[in-house]
Amino acid sequence: MQEDRRLWEFAEQLRAEVVDRCAEAQLEPQAAFTSVLADHLVELGIVDDVDICSYHEKTGAGHVSTDGYAINTEDGVLVLLATCYLGEPELQRTGKQEVRNALVRALRLFREALKGLADRLPQRTESREMLQRIRAAGSDIAQIRIIFLTDGLVQDTGLDAGPPEGGRTVRYDIWDVRRLFRSEVSGLPYESIEINIEERLGEPLSCIAMPECEADYRTYLAIIPGAFLADLYDEFGSRLLELNVRSFLQSRGKVNRGIRDTLRSEPSRFLAYNNGLSATADRLDLCTTSKGALAIRAVHGFQIVNGGQTMASVHSAKTKDRIDLSETFVQTKITEIAPGLIEELVPKVSRYANTQNRVSEADFSSNDPYHVEMQRLSETVWAPGEQSRWFYERARGQYQVAKATQGTTPARKRRFSADTPSKQKFTKTDLAKCLNSWGMLPHIVSRGAQKNFVDFMDRLRRRVGSDWRPDQDYYRDAIAKLILFRSAERIARSLKFPAYRANAVTYTVAYLAHRTLNRVDFSSIWLLQSISPALEGALTEWMPILYEGIVETAGSRNVTEWCKNEKCWHKIQTLELEIPPVLCEELAEGQPLPTVGSRRGKDGSGLSGRDRENIARVMQVPADGWLRIHGWGARTGALNPKQCGIALTLSGYASGLWQQVPSAKQAWHGVQLIVTAEEHIEEIGEFQPESA
Repeated sequence: MQEDRRLWEFAEQLRAEVVDRCAEAQLEPQAAFTSVLADHLVELGIVDDVDICSYHEKTGAGHVSTDGYAINTEDGVLVLLATCYLGEPELQRTGKQEVRNALVRALRLFREALKGLADRLPQRTESREMLQRIRAAGSDIAQIRIIFLTDGLVQDTGLDAGPPEGGRTVRYDIWDVRRLFRSEVSGLPYESIEINIEERLGEPLSCIAMPECEADYRTYLAIIPGAFLADLYDEFGSRLLELNVRSFLQSRGKVNRGIRDTLRSEPSRFLAYNNGLSATADRLDLCTTSKGALAIRAVHGFQIVNGGQTMASVHSAKTKDRIDLSETFVQTKITEIAPGLIEELVPKVSRYANTQNRVSEADFSSNDPYHVEMQRLSETVWAPGEQSRWFYERARGQYQVAKATQGTTPARKRRFSADTPSKQKFTKTDLAKCLNSWGMLPHIVSRGAQKNFVDFMDRLRRRVGSDWRPDQDYYRDAIAKLILFRSAERIARSLKFPAYRANAVTYTVAYLAHRTLNRVDFSSIWLLQSISPALEGALTEWMPILYEGIVETAGSRNVTEWCKNEKCWHKIQTLELEIPPVLCEELAEGQPLPTVGSRRGKDGSGLSGRDRENIARVMQVPADGWLRIHGWGARTGALNPKQCGIALTLSGYASGLWQQVPSAKQAWHGVQLIVTAEEHIEEIGEFQPESA
């Protein structure tokens, strides 16, 4: 059969992707498989960001195991991944008993975590951290979702829910290779959700249809019980939310206080107060009631495109606040869109429907023009020497697909691997991680790949606008930063940190940007396709110190959660680590030398390392920033006339694109002005660029 052949080809590509992940991240095959599938599930909205953590042990209560986890305290959901990776060239069946054993062991791990299993494990290990986080979140967890992942074929187990666990609902979800394949070939950026309304409510849902007209859509209005919506969100979670809406909730927080207050104090007036939901579907099953009214029997491909906070808040009201929703109803507009138009129309419906809520104009999908242009650049810009290029995997799995389609013979396959080696493949979340790390946002990167990606796109659009497109210079600079980031990852692996490795990497890269004042020569990294020995030495020397700094400043707090806090980054910034002399010399090369002031030092011989740092720091502040400082100082009298004059002079230099470079003395005074201005930032406002 055609599907069987395509399924086998998909399984082959999946195995190749796992092999690549093993090499890239130095993971065992099962952990690499879990990592690959976790990326897939995150993109489909099945789960939020996942932490990969393999833990398989025998306890007094029996075997416990998991291969990854995600904790969402806002929704009250704990996700545990249970993986069975076969890695066989032929498709194999995964037995029902193996599935059941994995689900039971994952649930048992939750029970044992609440009993203090973490206390029996060594300090600073990923497994101990996971168990501690589960125990700390225990009272906030209302639902346990155990997802079984396998590259085998699973027959219907009849399992979708288990008995309550300490008052918490338990749901099971099974993803085998066939389900993964079908979600891939559907062409949808989400897994299609089918809801049998008649079966769930006991009767079809009455609705009103739009007038007949020549349109490529049909719209229906309905009043939906709040408890029914809460149950849907409990079962499907963020899978119900279109990508832009998920991104909006990730960046803005999920539960709206005003909505919650209405549900608590005036649930019967919710319909009058709330704007309701907008949803799309690729098909509605309609019928006529005994009274002759139009009604919806079932909905296929259901996606919320506006009203994500309403959904999340109604769910929270029922599950966490225990509010009776029997008198709560929500008005809903459902637009039926033909499958062929879904990718074009759904993001637009989402964007325009969310205008009132100021959702970013960016479509946070791989189809955003920024990512399309980055892919085009990766296809046309070759690394120095023109022997290889980098491969931007705009959508998950593109690399293996390209490898299969272009490598139709052994010779062509070797050519593809030589031109675009797997080690030079990078994804949109890889790009966001390395650029936000260099942008000195390690606390954002530590929040997970998807949340960091949303933040990256949001900042990018605010900074350069939606019409901006990357050029070759931007692309080369981005690849150089990616090389730096991956070098830091390699160093972290060699140092064999027992936990918090990812945090150590992003904080070290951010600290390098902070300590060197962005003076790293990325054009040199691009030309060499590697970092210099001086940079390698600094990263290797600093990373263990920064790692210990993160752990020590966390105190009694959970280290992983502490790393997500901006206060952690502020603490790390206070560490005054010495820049190694060899790196100082490298940073000095190509740095502008003073063109004003005394003749001494114009060849750089009279400048100290501190002088150079001061000049670089002063030149990071734009002209309008220096004008802000000057205006504030003159208006309030906080700066004396000499200081005001220096601020005005530096503003002039900046306006001239620093063709005049300040002297060491001017730079010293300029740094003092920056320090003073930072202490009065609320009065002055932002005066430095975002990454500074």
